[in-house]
Amino acid sequence: MKKTKTPLPGSPVFEEHRGPVFYLVTLVFALIAAIQTFVMQGPVPGMTEARWGGVAALLFFAVIAGGYRLTGRLKAASVVLLAVTYAASIYSALKQGGAPAPTLSYAPFLPIVATVLLGRAAGVISVGVSIAAIVFCTYAAQSGLATPSPHNPEELRILLASASVLLAIGVTTYALTYENLILNATRETIKAKNELEEKAAALEESRNFLSAVMDATHDAVIAADASGKLSIFNRAARKIHGIDAQPMDSQEWPSTYSLYEADGKTQLTFDKVPLFCAIHGQKVSGRQMAVAVPDRDIRYMVANATPLYDSKKKLIGAVATMRDVTTERQQEEEIRNQNREIDKFARVASLDLQAPLNRIIMTSEALANSPEIRASARTRTDLAAVASAAKKMGGLIKDVLYMSRLPIGEISLQPVAVRDCIEAAIDLTGVSEADCRLDFRFAGSPEVMADPQCLTHVFRNLIENAWKHAKPDVRAHAEFTCVVENDAVTLGVKDNGRGMTQEQIDALFVPLERIRTDAEEDSGLGLAICRESLTRMGGEFWVESEPGAGCHFRMRLPLARPKAALAS
Repeated sequence: MKKTKTPLPGSPVFEEHRGPVFYLVTLVFALIAAIQTFVMQGPVPGMTEARWGGVAALLFFAVIAGGYRLTGRLKAASVVLLAVTYAASIYSALKQGGAPAPTLSYAPFLPIVATVLLGRAAGVISVGVSIAAIVFCTYAAQSGLATPSPHNPEELRILLASASVLLAIGVTTYALTYENLILNATRETIKAKNELEEKAAALEESRNFLSAVMDATHDAVIAADASGKLSIFNRAARKIHGIDAQPMDSQEWPSTYSLYEADGKTQLTFDKVPLFCAIHGQKVSGRQMAVAVPDRDIRYMVANATPLYDSKKKLIGAVATMRDVTTERQQEEEIRNQNREIDKFARVASLDLQAPLNRIIMTSEALANSPEIRASARTRTDLAAVASAAKKMGGLIKDVLYMSRLPIGEISLQPVAVRDCIEAAIDLTGVSEADCRLDFRFAGSPEVMADPQCLTHVFRNLIENAWKHAKPDVRAHAEFTCVVENDAVTLGVKDNGRGMTQEQIDALFVPLERIRTDAEEDSGLGLAICRESLTRMGGEFWVESEPGAGCHFRMRLPLARPKAALAS
């Protein structure tokens, strides 16, 4: 049978050590009995009645110790031990003529044992029993109730005086033991209890403060220990889920707390719940999900979760936060709808504006070729100017439309062969080799992550820029450069124009700003479009130039396959 510790009222000392003390006292009493039985009665031959009594006492002590070992009932074992000890000492005294000497071996100290093992009340009772035992043994010796004593009256008086002295010593020792051990231990216990209460109050105050902080947080904060038991479930979490933390297995979280995928229709599986993942050591960041509580609007969330470790790197739990992005998501959807309407309007407006311009151009060209107009050089010049202005306006409309669509247009990043985009741009410009010499200064065709239409449009603008802004009486020249470095590619278009100063470069990318005033057909949007396009694709765009040395327009984009990139 498993041994249990029995708390004893009235004696706060030795709470954790009463068992060993009990065994020690039993052993000491057994040794005293053995000495009295086999040593002090050594000259007496045979098994006398007193000797049989000592053997019986030893057996009783062994049975008491074994009984406590089996049952763990300390109080009962202590009472039996004291009773057997008193009985054995009184019996031994009566068999030795009523002399109190055997009783003196135990009686003065039994109150101390009773106090330590059973408490103050048992100690007081034991004092009375000890006094009564000594008085009874003395009376028995004088009245003939005991075996005739070999001592004369003078010796009996000396033994009685010795008993009184020893009893006084025992009672005094008992008092000191209770005062110094029990009362001091009580004071220490009360002091420790007060300190514990103060710490508990401070802990409760800290807990209340933490709870207030958690409840003041707009985001939902949920924490759990390593077993999945929820320990923190703040006000925002209760508001989102419509319930408080529930004691349950983590596999029931999705159904209980109405957790869904980002579409708001597919319920999450328990192993995809951010807090569950964090409890198993996975860090979750930016997880899109939804909370669809019945009879309530769906709330869309962005969740983050982090495992928690103690100082020994042992996983002790996890904490998760959820931010309600329903309003932002609705606003983004409204903006997308507005952008689609704006894009639709821009397309329609562009077509409506292009139609009269095309009419003007066709009419101007037709008039310029008529017999009546051919005779007038001035009229032909004016009609050519009208056609040129109409063409310029048409180009400006196209650039404005393209520029306006860049922030809202869909960008599809994919592996793109650089050379394919350059060749497509050359075909779109319609620039002949006689107008502008085009040279490739790199071999192969590395692939970059870009939108093919955007990148083609960028190269088209740069080729047209080199052709339009060439030096007078000098054939335009554009060189295509490519440098592969680390995980990126730096592309470039270098022309042989007049170049620019730093001040001109600073103003270069301002929409509708013309640096070269001689380019009347330039809309002033081309380079701004190039820069905005590269920004949308996650790249960079800049220019390197000096007056008289041409311009080198450069752009950097990430490699699509860094390990298979070609050397420049």
